[in-house]
Amino acid sequence: MKELKIGNVVLDNPVILAPMAGITNFAYRKMLKEFGCGLVVTEMISDHGLIYGNDETKNMLYTKDEKPLSIQLFGGDKESMVKATHILCDNYDFDILDLNMGCPVLKVVKGNSGSSWLKEDRQEELYDTVKAIVEASTKPVTVKIRIGWDESSITAIETCKILEKAGVSLIAVHGRTRSQFYSGSTNYEIIKKCKESVNIPVIANGDINSVDDAIRVLEYTGCDGIMIGRGALGNPNLIRQLVTYFKTGERVGESTLNEQVEYCKKHYNYLMELKGEFRATAEMRGLASHYFKGFEGAKAYRGRLSQCKSKNDFMSVMEEIIAQNK
Repeated sequence: MKELKIGNVVLDNPVILAPMAGITNFAYRKMLKEFGCGLVVTEMISDHGLIYGNDETKNMLYTKDEKPLSIQLFGGDKESMVKATHILCDNYDFDILDLNMGCPVLKVVKGNSGSSWLKEDRQEELYDTVKAIVEASTKPVTVKIRIGWDESSITAIETCKILEKAGVSLIAVHGRTRSQFYSGSTNYEIIKKCKESVNIPVIANGDINSVDDAIRVLEYTGCDGIMIGRGALGNPNLIRQLVTYFKTGERVGESTLNEQVEYCKKHYNYLMELKGEFRATAEMRGLASHYFKGFEGAKAYRGRLSQCKSKNDFMSVMEEIIAQNK
């Protein structure tokens, strides 16, 4: 594929990690970088959390040796988002500022954030806000959107034109409406039209779970890269498969169960370094089962993992999985 450039940032490959709340913390990003991910993105950061110095927000901004890095910001009005942009640019080491204008979660859209920016009656406000953020930022600005608020309000094409006019360097389009959340099919036809409507890079996002999916989506949409979220959750090898194919044309095989155990253990250890044993164990109770989806006995593993209370508990289950697989 051709080189993907975002402002003054050149990516090694066009595979971008989708920001996921509660998941894309430093531990997860660190692991995905080891698998070759071209660009990693933080969990979405609240503008008000930054402005008021919220400790949890500050913790979410921990980073080390993971460049290029994009910080994703969300908010509901121009003044607070511009103020938060200044705080980020003045105090944190990152390469790209991404704006979340696609999150469908109720508590986010109730604050006029996320997907609420896609409503037709906010297009003028959208332009003014994004233009002001671009002017305030010392980093290239990108935006992640959905195709619209609901099926009767598909605004993505016009939104992309507005964002390009406002000065953003790249747009990532998730091919669902806000009302779909994560159900139904990804609308690649709208993503294709978004790509055709602007002259800046457009990234396709949604239901890309294999190299073949990526090839099909890129050929159909003409997009400049792909954004991977749930497809890599519990399957970091997907990142390696995609990067290897884009760079060499070669195919990397699927992971074995024993390899999945090693990936899961690595995720736990990185999370423990970041948050301590108690938090790591609590979070991995929900995340670990993704690593064993599709393997024989996965349901039993999930039940055992959900009861773990310590690192010893967790690693004991990992060893049991390996022993049963011999």
